[in-house]
Amino acid sequence: PGELSGEIEFSGVTFRYIEGGAKVLDDITLRIPRGEYVAIVGPSGSGKSSLFRLLLGFERPEAGTIFYDGKALNTIEINAVRRQLGVVLQDTKLASGSLYDNICGGVELSQEQVWEAARLAAVDNDIRQMPMGLHTLVSEGVNTLSGGQRQRLSIARALARSPRILLFDEATSALDNQTQAVVGDSLQQLSITRIVIAHRLSTIRYADRIVMVSGGRIVQS
Repeated sequence: PGELSGEIEFSGVTFRYIEGGAKVLDDITLRIPRGEYVAIVGPSGSGKSSLFRLLLGFERPEAGTIFYDGKALNTIEINAVRRQLGVVLQDTKLASGSLYDNICGGVELSQEQVWEAARLAAVDNDIRQMPMGLHTLVSEGVNTLSGGQRQRLSIARALARSPRILLFDEATSALDNQTQAVVGDSLQQLSITRIVIAHRLSTIRYADRIVMVSGGRIVQS
């Protein structure tokens, strides 16, 4: 597709990981207009993360269809869609390389764009205090960064390429309240579609709409 506007629709989506197994999602219908901030809540194992896996094209529904801007996901080029999504999953790993490379995530970006993403993710001051700044190296197994810093870098990477849609799987679980508030404010100011799997009340408080999922179904919206 060309530039996505950010409208998403699940239409009668049913999904199971194993054929004949339990339904992880059961006839989910949900339309999210462009620019809406939706918090998805529900108990562990209720199917919240599976919604993201389907949106990213990692899995396919057994029944029903997912639409981006009214086009069925199985008819459009998945990589063109993924390039326009900013995604932070719970176990996002940083790559070996500099902080600059990590925030760019394989895309050519200017210093200004990288610093702006770092600011939105409330990690800019941390980077300024490091002797090597953006050139500080990250390597697997070397704990130069705290869990909260890693999480904020993942958020900066998700925001850096100006995505049309943000998918956050409780991407702020390792952040303290103050940092969480800064990131929450940043998300508030973006006029793009944001879908956040939320566990914290502070995340939910900002949302335009709260969708409650339980047992693979939407029980309240």
